[in-house]
Amino acid sequence: MSTSLSAPAPRILFSSLSGKVSLYQSVLAQARAFHSEAQVVGGDSDPACPGRASVEEFVKTPRLTDVSQEDFAKFCQDGGFTHLIPTRDGELPYFSEAQAKLLAAGTSIMISPPRTIATCLDKLLFSEKANQLGLNAIPAFDSLDHLDAPRVTVKDRHGSGSRNICLDVKPEEAGKEALNLSEPIFQPHVEGREISADLYVDQTGVCRGAVLRWRDLVVNGESKVTTTLRHPTWEESIGKLAVGIGLRGHGLAQAIVDHEERLQFIEINARLGGATPLSLSCGLKSIEWFLQESAGDDLETPKPFEYPAGKRLTRDDEGRDTLTDS
Repeated sequence: MSTSLSAPAPRILFSSLSGKVSLYQSVLAQARAFHSEAQVVGGDSDPACPGRASVEEFVKTPRLTDVSQEDFAKFCQDGGFTHLIPTRDGELPYFSEAQAKLLAAGTSIMISPPRTIATCLDKLLFSEKANQLGLNAIPAFDSLDHLDAPRVTVKDRHGSGSRNICLDVKPEEAGKEALNLSEPIFQPHVEGREISADLYVDQTGVCRGAVLRWRDLVVNGESKVTTTLRHPTWEESIGKLAVGIGLRGHGLAQAIVDHEERLQFIEINARLGGATPLSLSCGLKSIEWFLQESAGDDLETPKPFEYPAGKRLTRDDEGRDTLTDS
């Protein structure tokens, strides 16, 4: 719902722009739905990042390793940024810890609490927490001695789930691969179909909606083709998990649907994702809800969230997205 033009127009810093042009455009569209004069500024520490030429405004941001929280808050204040939307896992701990300083400087941020960020970035901790909540996550162990499975997946305990991963190998091979990882974890290999879900949890801890999508074609961890589907039970489980780990704002869940049609959770990223534009186009109003909440406005009374099945996003080699009905 668009706000009155008498209210100040938000000026949003979209961090770690890199090549995320489609995501930037989707964020801009929802920001303009909230306020027709909203600005979204693409930010990156690399002034030559590929997305720079495709955004309305660009700003070079300080490297987080080189700047204090106080100085980054002043950077946002000096730039007139009323809001900050992080888009990269590596910056989430910094921004979560800096939230109070950013707010004091007049910048609201879409971020989850530090404890939630830590859970999301630690695959062993995430698996333990999800299973404590009574939801199926693929079990994770820090030693092969604790795992009895004919086929194994080994990956780094921290960092992106698509990096430094060895899938579907024998235990002895997993042990050798683990020598190349800084802090390996081991999981039973689960056969099935990959699924993702974009969702939004408001500041009162209510999941406002979740959009499920099959990961039809995945290249280097990124969905090149992804298609929405409806499954109310899965949608409810994903919302329960996100609320249970304390997520606030937008989140991106990933799971395997096994041969018994059960969700086996892999991870939740506490941020927007590369294929999030598909979910935003289906009515998930993450950016509008964030702007409303940060303005102190009450969201509408929660109601069942509806969205279309069979809507597809296809990303070409240049990073351009096409939305179609499958």
